[in-house]
Amino acid sequence: MNGNEKSLGEWKSLGGDPASDGAGDPDVVFAHVSDLHGQLTPRYQVYYDNPTSKPNFEFGDDDRVIKRGGGVPLLAAKLDELRANYEVCTLMSGDTFHGSAVTTYTNGRAMLDPINEYIDPDVYVPGNWDYSNEAAEGGKFAELMDELDAPVLANNLYDWETDDQLYDAYELLNVGGVSVGVVGMTNVYVDRMAPAFYEEKYRFGKHPALLEESAHAARKDGADIVVAVTEIGLPWMVQAAKDCPSVDVMFSAHTHEYTYDPIVVEETETVVVESGMGEALGRVDLRVRDGDVQFRHHLYCLTEDGEHTPEPDTDAQETVAAVREPFFADDPGFERGAGTLNRPLDTIVGETETPLYRQSFLESAWNTLFNDALQAHFDTDLAVSHGFRYGTAIPPGEITLGQLYTFFPMATPIARGVAYGQQLMSHMEEFLEDNFTPYPYDQEDGRVRNFSSNVEVTVDPTAKRGRRLVEMRIDGEPVDPEETYSVATFRRPGDPERDLGNCGFPFQDIQVDGETIPVDVIVEYLDERSPVDYEVMGLVETADDGGRAQNTPADGPYPFIQPGIDYAGGEAYCETAMIPRGTSFPEEGRNRKR
Repeated sequence: MNGNEKSLGEWKSLGGDPASDGAGDPDVVFAHVSDLHGQLTPRYQVYYDNPTSKPNFEFGDDDRVIKRGGGVPLLAAKLDELRANYEVCTLMSGDTFHGSAVTTYTNGRAMLDPINEYIDPDVYVPGNWDYSNEAAEGGKFAELMDELDAPVLANNLYDWETDDQLYDAYELLNVGGVSVGVVGMTNVYVDRMAPAFYEEKYRFGKHPALLEESAHAARKDGADIVVAVTEIGLPWMVQAAKDCPSVDVMFSAHTHEYTYDPIVVEETETVVVESGMGEALGRVDLRVRDGDVQFRHHLYCLTEDGEHTPEPDTDAQETVAAVREPFFADDPGFERGAGTLNRPLDTIVGETETPLYRQSFLESAWNTLFNDALQAHFDTDLAVSHGFRYGTAIPPGEITLGQLYTFFPMATPIARGVAYGQQLMSHMEEFLEDNFTPYPYDQEDGRVRNFSSNVEVTVDPTAKRGRRLVEMRIDGEPVDPEETYSVATFRRPGDPERDLGNCGFPFQDIQVDGETIPVDVIVEYLDERSPVDYEVMGLVETADDGGRAQNTPADGPYPFIQPGIDYAGGEAYCETAMIPRGTSFPEEGRNRKR
């Protein structure tokens, strides 16, 4: 024992009732690593104050703090600490091989040795961005998975041509004398990302019934406890917990949420947790007493000044330093796609007077800055981009080239085109449907489409489908459906020739800058305008007579960033089961194909 048990919650049944015996050791400890996004070393991250659930930090008069932490050496040290005291099963959710200059210019391969040697997961479940290396010349998702020492699980990943399932649906592990069935399900939205990630390679099963079927199979095979490891997102998993009673604990990822307090679904006696990003480590203890499965939980935020943060593993530090060393040469000389890295990652490229981060839903200063940089580069009417949520935070002060790559680790070229106002509004409406639909299995994005700072949007989250966009304004004027507007964005690998920036409609007068990637545009913008001063400006607002939506957990009672439609005062997430009990889903009903 290491004395950290006092930080854990009380022992409870899976239905949330306190255990009669609040003392005692776990039979098995699950450690959950998720959404590493190429984080080898400590980075800054933003943490929010929230009345419902928050980290044990001193916020003072602020409603958020920025702290530095995480990375493989700290994760390795924490895992070693747990393994020295308990029987530990280490579960890893994907989005590992993407998220930095190092991963971009090595096609993700730089992560293999640090993960295999120091994280040493017992199972690995791929995330959506793990497939992104398919877009690189010589980049192969399957080769990365083959070189992991851990078994890869994905009960919903199929070969494009044969429909053969590519990985096992579950693994049986003996941990502390307990037979644990671990079910794995990869992201179900990859076929809505860049076509080069999947086309003519992979198909994806989408139905949550696949989780229940795999859990049944694991129990039939002898599992005493069944857990699911996924990379689909918290709303989807909470709803799946209501619909899949055979799973005891669901380890969610993809939406980068921090469940400081676990979500207990009483109807099915299922616990759902999500473990943030590369500076956090989720822990769920389980034990079986008189046939009753009991749990307790803690989410470690491994900040450098954290109460539970150990000294980093020195061997891991040496390995990470060796992996990163070539990227700090005077001219690293790396190339991929339209990108070239010809300066060391610690090159100072700008300065900010305000903190920059994008762990938000409606709007973030970082995404606005990026779109302003695109608009300035092409001198267009506006710019549009995905409202990405991955990435770290940058405190006020100098900005390095390496930090920019954590926000935009893409080697895809920037582009511009011309679109009708109606196309822009319809596109925004589609994204609002993705985010505000009351059916969690249809919620996909977890962030609203972002534009340059001269674009303002008013939405009504509670309106019916097709009516959520109340108004869209450019330079203060309502968008004219029949007018054309020049738009700056970027080209995704494999997209149709006239589609830009995941907009899903044909542009006119397209111009692709084949030698400039997103990071280059931001460097150019910072060089001309530093120090920059960007904050959330209220560019996306909700209508006065409609429903409201929080931008961050600091804005209200709801403790997560992903929107929840069926929540009341931050206490409830989703209200109903969406899969009738006992319904059998035939093979052709699983929606493998796009």
